Amino acid sequence: MSEHDLPIPFPSPNATGDGPAGTTELQGALCGLLCVNPHANRMTWANNLFPELEIDEQEQLDLSALFDDTVQQLNSLDFDFQIDVPDDNAPLASRILALSDWCQGLVYGLGVSGLKQEADLSVDSREYLTDLIQISQVDAESLSQSDAEEGYFAELIEYLRMGLFLLYGELQPINPDDNSEQH
Repeated sequence: MSEHDLPIPFPSPNATGDGPAGTTELQGALCGLLCVNPHANRMTWANNLFPELEIDEQEQLDLSALFDDTVQQLNSLDFDFQIDVPDDNAPLASRILALSDWCQGLVYGLGVSGLKQEADLSVDSREYLTDLIQISQVDAESLSQSDAEEGYFAELIEYLRMGLFLLYGELQPINPDDNSEQH
């Protein structure tokens, strides 16, 4: 693969193709959408990504809150984004599988939102996308647990967080000519 080829096609949202497998994958898909579309609508974003979803009123409130929190975290000057994986008390294998779901969601969200193979991305961002796809393909049978892997998991989380900021910054650069009012 050349440095100009994105590893597309993007994977489907889950095995049935009708929506995200869980909130972690949903958060990843939302991040992908926001990387490509800064004007995403907080009320319709989930249906734009997953048209088959039937969302009731309470779910809409939850999705709007997820949207608001994610936008705030992605725009944080402190790089305060938290990937929605189970806490440290959960078995490492379940956290790794959740992280795999997040990666799958992110790649799906990028693709559905219009990221094209011809996108002008840095080598680092292209490498990040390749890594996302590889992590999204992790399965339960390939996992083992050791104390050393706990440290690697923390490093992987940090890599994915910082890579997300890199990708978001490349796809949604700050315009220095933006004369918007500061508060």
